[in-house]
Amino acid sequence: MSLTRKSVLLYLALLAVCLLSSRSAHAQSESLDALLDRAGNNVARFLDKLGDVHCNEEVLQEKFNPKGKTEERVQSTFDYLVLTQFHGSEPMLYESREAQRAGHIKKNISMLVTNGFATQLLIFHPYYQSSFSFERLPDAHINGKTFIQVHFQHVKGRLSPAVLMLRGREYPLSLAGTARLDPETGAVRQIITELGVSMEDLGLRSFRTEVNYNAVTLPHDPKSYWLPAQATVELNTARQHWKNVHHFSEYRLFSVNVEEKVDTNKLKAQDQ
Repeated sequence: MSLTRKSVLLYLALLAVCLLSSRSAHAQSESLDALLDRAGNNVARFLDKLGDVHCNEEVLQEKFNPKGKTEERVQSTFDYLVLTQFHGSEPMLYESREAQRAGHIKKNISMLVTNGFATQLLIFHPYYQSSFSFERLPDAHINGKTFIQVHFQHVKGRLSPAVLMLRGREYPLSLAGTARLDPETGAVRQIITELGVSMEDLGLRSFRTEVNYNAVTLPHDPKSYWLPAQATVELNTARQHWKNVHHFSEYRLFSVNVEEKVDTNKLKAQDQ
């Protein structure tokens, strides 16, 4: 019995569907603790790789008037780098931005400054997981792909990976939201956060972030890594409304050139 090309292709398609169904069933049966372990390990690998690369960051800052129309719009471009260090088991991240094209504010108005949101997935890092409660939600099916959905809520009194700087003082943000994870790797594909508790006593009416991650392949490395692609931050007070969008692109390995200069006069003196 011979198979025609069409029947072979149909067989392969059915086999692929069976494999996907099997993986999906396994992902759905996975315990929440096992899923959080996979996600935490993936975030740890993310931090290891993030310190090895730099990229282009384009930042669009917008401020809106009470009618929702753009009052001011500023665009800037940076060479972006995150330095990773650990204080004990706590990850410490330091952002470095070298301006390639700095935007200029045309009017004497305040703009929102946002940083650190590319690493919003720190919520799933083993160090911070105990600061949140997690709940598995029904899987999301988007453009033919399946994503694991996890809801998270900051636990009052616990550490937070995000802070609001206001009038020179830091206020830890109690965040709640939903993350979409890749079912095979546990990598965070998207994370959306909002305020978990009201901060209207500080004048903050709403605060929302959405960060998306894409698979990136680096030169001379066959593996792909999930790195930040876009971070959107939107904030409302009683009288003001801001929205910042960060785009990350052109990832490349970070290298440092060290040049050692030798004082030939000292060498001559030593030889004498």
